[in-house]
Amino acid sequence: MSAFTSLILTQLTVPPGDLIYYIVLVFAVASALQSAFNHWRVSEFPQARRAFIGLGILLLAQVVMFLFSGLGWQHIIDPKTVLPPMDRAFILFGIIWITWLYAFPEPSRAADAAAALLSLLVITALGLSLLTWQPQISLLSYNQTNDDFVWQIGSLLALLIGIAILFVRKPDGMWSGITLLTLGFLGHVGHLLFQVAGNYSGIVRLAYMAAYPILLTLPQRFSLPSATVLIAQRSATAKLDATNPERRRYSTDPKTFHAMLALAAESNPTKVSQAITRAIAQTMLSDLCFMIYLTDSNNQMVIAGGYDLIREDNLEGGSLKKSSIPMLANSLQRGRPLRMPASSTSADIKGLGDILGLTNPGHLLSVPILTPEKDSLGGILLLSPYSDRTWTAEDQAFLSNIAISLVPIIKRSQKADKLAAQSDQAKAQVVDLERRLQEQNQQLDAVRAENQKAGSVEMASLIAAQDESQRIIEQLQFENGELRAGKNLQPSSTQIESELKKTLQEMARLQNQLAEANMKAHKIAKGNVSTKSTEQAEVIASISQELRQPLSSIVGYTDLLLGESVGILGALQRKFVERIKSSTERIHSLTDDMIQITTLETELNDLKSESVDLNSIIDNAMSYTSTQVREKNISMHLELPKKLAPIQADREALQQILIHLLQNAGAATPFEGTIRLKVQTRTENKMEFILIQVSDTGDGISSEDLPRVFTRLYRADNVLIQGVGDTGVGLSIAKTLTEAQHGRIWVESERSVGSTFSVLLPIATTEPEEKQANGKGKK
Repeated sequence: MSAFTSLILTQLTVPPGDLIYYIVLVFAVASALQSAFNHWRVSEFPQARRAFIGLGILLLAQVVMFLFSGLGWQHIIDPKTVLPPMDRAFILFGIIWITWLYAFPEPSRAADAAAALLSLLVITALGLSLLTWQPQISLLSYNQTNDDFVWQIGSLLALLIGIAILFVRKPDGMWSGITLLTLGFLGHVGHLLFQVAGNYSGIVRLAYMAAYPILLTLPQRFSLPSATVLIAQRSATAKLDATNPERRRYSTDPKTFHAMLALAAESNPTKVSQAITRAIAQTMLSDLCFMIYLTDSNNQMVIAGGYDLIREDNLEGGSLKKSSIPMLANSLQRGRPLRMPASSTSADIKGLGDILGLTNPGHLLSVPILTPEKDSLGGILLLSPYSDRTWTAEDQAFLSNIAISLVPIIKRSQKADKLAAQSDQAKAQVVDLERRLQEQNQQLDAVRAENQKAGSVEMASLIAAQDESQRIIEQLQFENGELRAGKNLQPSSTQIESELKKTLQEMARLQNQLAEANMKAHKIAKGNVSTKSTEQAEVIASISQELRQPLSSIVGYTDLLLGESVGILGALQRKFVERIKSSTERIHSLTDDMIQITTLETELNDLKSESVDLNSIIDNAMSYTSTQVREKNISMHLELPKKLAPIQADREALQQILIHLLQNAGAATPFEGTIRLKVQTRTENKMEFILIQVSDTGDGISSEDLPRVFTRLYRADNVLIQGVGDTGVGLSIAKTLTEAQHGRIWVESERSVGSTFSVLLPIATTEPEEKQANGKGKK
């Protein structure tokens, strides 16, 4: 090494020459930072922002080293104690962030985390190096220590890894980054080959003085063809003349107005997305526009539709893998806008190009569609592969305002889609129920045929046995008569008496067999009927229960439509939806009646007499029918005695009787009418009864219809009765349950005044008296 070169290298390691080194590095980083800031201010690209952040970190590190070097030059601090380890650590720190700047221009969480972690490791190593250097200060120069050798090897490894990463990722400006890192690599190799005494390496500093000015090329990696135009527009918009007109950025074409009208008129959920993308493409003059929706899947997003402005053609939707467009997926999920130049090295540009079949999808602009609660529904994606239009901050703000106005349209479309899916599901359930009902009917017919066949065979054999027994008895009676008349041979009286006794015994035995056969035949006949009715009841109850779920879904969605939470209904639409709801509620009511009718026989067999508090029965019944009363604004008047003694009755049966009477009164009473519930005690034939009366203010029942009030009215030849709110099933059940508890029910009515339904029930049960009577009969 020549004397001149040694002199230069030495000057870079001692004050004030080392200050020149730090000034050159600070000036280079500051100039690159200023250029990155200008680029970011004009374009607002995330790549420019990352460059600004990374250069800011580098500048901060060099300023810190410059300040410590100045303090050491003024002997405010001991330069030998702190500065040598700091110099090596900050060089390695700079290598890490230069690699980050050049290799990862697009946002990358993994790269950010790795750079931050390695920076923390460098700071930790600096602390350890400061501790190990203190005992050696008076013995060696820092260039001769093992610590310096470790720092040099670490820097060389970091440089080699950085160069390899740049070769693999191939970002824009990669050769500038490789050149910078290569110069640093040569400096560290020269330090190891030509090691000289001292605390600093002049060769390394010279290498980085040559390398750091290359950072000025960093912000220029991304093309910005319209940057000059944009600055001119912001500073002198009024000075634009006719010879150089500004490019029209938003459409005033009549097609845009037509596209907006088509979007407003579109009611088909599958075509709403295409109408939205067409309208936006026409407005923003975007070559391609896509509507993207988020899904519950962690790996998929959905392109609902798109529009090609150049070809004026709708584009079909499809699925997107988040792994192929990581930045776009992340920005939409987090509700952040994204602008990306066509020259970006992000995987998103390549991924979109592969999906759309484009070599270069052009500049990208994406804005999220956010609800008022800041939940992201998806986003709008604009691309310019044909016009090469660069998207600006104004474009982003304009599109964001459009996205806000799309929220109610998209929600309406999604709810309509959901309603359609629910409707299809309900239809499928109905079809499945019909199929199951048909299968159960076929099974029931087969079981019925088998029971009839088995019953007929058994009955035939029993009847034959009965006839045979009767024939034998008649023959014996005839022979006995002959014996008594003396028409036979004249045996001895003892023999005659013996034969007569045997005959009488045989006759008694046969009579017993005949009685047992009759009882068995009666049980078989009753069992067939009971089995048949029980199976029918179970089948009907099962089908009715299955019908309740789709009916409840239909009622829920009609309420949703009537509430206009999914869109405003017209007068005719509201009328049709109200009819659907009314008919569905009618079917629901008929289903409940069907269940009650089919299970009534079983309930009658399970009636249990117990002490019942009428007050609780009345409270429960009024609570059950309160919705019906509130909807028609009906007034309820109660006339109850101060004290109601408990009565002996079946609690559930009594509850059903009162509910059916109140439901009938509520249905028969007009809007803002009155219902009266009166309870009193009555004595008849030395027995105490409770009298329950429910009166309504309906139209009343004609005298011709009064005998049919408590009959079941589902038959075609038995039309519904004017003035009765019930279908007939409820009142029929009330009559059956009342008579099963030894009570009476009747109705009194007057036309244009109303009707009064009365139920008379014994306060004390009659079961003990019946048992006592049965016991006396047995005695």
